[in-house]
Amino acid sequence: MAQCKSLVTGSALALLLFGTAARADVTAEQVWTAWTESLSGFGYTFNSTSEQMAGDTLVISDLVMSMTRPEGTFDMNIAEIRLKETGDGTVTVTMSNDIPIWATATAATEGVPPVNSTMMLRQQALEMIVSGTPENLAYDIGASELMIEGEGTGADGATEAKIVFALREVEGTYTLDTSAGQTLTADFAASTLSFTASGTDPDTEGVFDMTGSVADLSSQFSAFVPAGTDMNDMVAAIGGGFYAEGESQFGPGSATVNFSDSNGPGALVSSGDGALIHFSLSGDGLEYGIEGGLMTASMTAPDLPFPVEFGLQNTSFLMSIPIAKGEQLQNFALRVGIGGLTVAEQIWGMVDPMAQLPRTPADLLIDLSGSVKVLANLFDPADLEANPIPGEVQDLAVNALHLAAAGADLSGTGAFTFDNSFGIPMPTGAVDLRLVGAYALMDKLSAMGLLPAEQSAGFKAMLGLFAVPVGADELTSKIEMREDGGIYANGQRLQ
Repeated sequence: MAQCKSLVTGSALALLLFGTAARADVTAEQVWTAWTESLSGFGYTFNSTSEQMAGDTLVISDLVMSMTRPEGTFDMNIAEIRLKETGDGTVTVTMSNDIPIWATATAATEGVPPVNSTMMLRQQALEMIVSGTPENLAYDIGASELMIEGEGTGADGATEAKIVFALREVEGTYTLDTSAGQTLTADFAASTLSFTASGTDPDTEGVFDMTGSVADLSSQFSAFVPAGTDMNDMVAAIGGGFYAEGESQFGPGSATVNFSDSNGPGALVSSGDGALIHFSLSGDGLEYGIEGGLMTASMTAPDLPFPVEFGLQNTSFLMSIPIAKGEQLQNFALRVGIGGLTVAEQIWGMVDPMAQLPRTPADLLIDLSGSVKVLANLFDPADLEANPIPGEVQDLAVNALHLAAAGADLSGTGAFTFDNSFGIPMPTGAVDLRLVGAYALMDKLSAMGLLPAEQSAGFKAMLGLFAVPVGADELTSKIEMREDGGIYANGQRLQ
């Protein structure tokens, strides 16, 4: 859960530092006060050597922004921030080109030293205009480049890593309404994101070097922080009405990773058409989803006789779970999809040199939903410790189940309810299944010597018990779990 809190606070920090416009009168001091009050709500403290007006400009010198949490510390030093009143009711903000950052991540295991990292935030041609009113500020931003250079030392004190992220042709809008709590909205875009990373591990003699880029980035974000909220207490914050939601998109990209260890060198090369990522967090629950397009990858390694290549037409993932304890039933959902999985002919050739199996792309889809009674707040460690099983599933719908590979195709739907009065959930319900091409697949596997004939005959006999033939190499089956505790296949009791 610490990661979720870090995501929210980190997003707020980035938005406030690089943030849109509506026209009204606002002063430099009002802008600065709004910034510090807003970030204080996320746990930041501020110390500077001086804050004074120089004509029409408020100059903040040697600012140190700090945050301390159980999971670590964060410190940022900005040598100078200048907030200039332009005379038309707006304020232009500039700051130092180079901003050092120090972070420490505390290990969850007692006795393990923390992981330390240092970063440098660099900017070129950053221009920010602030307008609006003190209670409803708006920001316009543009920058030719924003870059983060970081390096860190692992908990072992020896493993080292360096990373550089660079955003180019950045523009965005951001509003902060503090008339009732804090309401944040943002819209951000960049033409490209490029990144490099490298690292060493003396214990394994391992090194790696990564480069990559992604085009056409865009992101939308909104959040509400209730007045007087301590963001260290997520249970209270969410109970008070806190929410955050966002969506990010990116276009074509590629990455190359070169690595080596005591066994020799290797490489991973990948490319993709882009993806969409969204998330939301509120009293209604936590939701996270990914939709990805075409992707290809190729890997070489010392113990591989040839490059391992594969491709995906599309991928999808959705997780939606309730987080707040309550007597009322709450909905959940899980969806995992992999479409059009293909592998290189060299891999096929290892298991099927005579090409007896169809090379058709493989597909997988699991789509589940249901309701659950939540017994513990998922953001409350003490509550989770007191309730090791944080929820009781009441019903489950199998909206879709699909697996297709090597010429066989399995699909199904179903629904179950659960009786939790026995200490463990006892299901009642049924799933309807359809299987096509199973016999042909087993025959081919037997001909290839991968499946002994007696085992193939045994599997076919089992299918005869569980399934009903409805066509050429097509079977259906209804698997039921009834209130008497029995498991039935097509009305015949199995257990």
